[in-house]
Amino acid sequence: MGLIQTESPYYQPTPTVPGPFSFNSAYKDPSYPSGLTSAWAVTVSSSSDIIIFGAGLYSFFTNYNQACLATWSCQSQILNVDSASSVSLYSLSTVATTFQVSVNGQGIVNQSLNRNGFASTVTAWSRS
Repeated sequence: MGLIQTESPYYQPTPTVPGPFSFNSAYKDPSYPSGLTSAWAVTVSSSSDIIIFGAGLYSFFTNYNQACLATWSCQSQILNVDSASSVSLYSLSTVATTFQVSVNGQGIVNQSLNRNGFASTVTAWSRS
């Protein structure tokens, strides 16, 4: 994938994921760990040799309010990779998300060490 971009739903976390929709196993909808209230921008499951080169995953609101931008905390996690997958990320930029990368729903790359102006950027990360 190259130069992908998305924003989290502005209304979250009310209702929490998957609201206002419901999960449908026929479409292999992703699962969410307990306590996660906002949508994954990217989730990788049972996949190999995935390369993401250039990604912008943004969270600008909490319940249509932007006060969370001041604390870089509009949502807790945004990109998830399961332990069965191999993924390489290059130039991942996120906005206002505590953990830029999660594995099996557990945050592992905290944005606080990667702030670069308005966004936080991970130059390279790999799970192989």
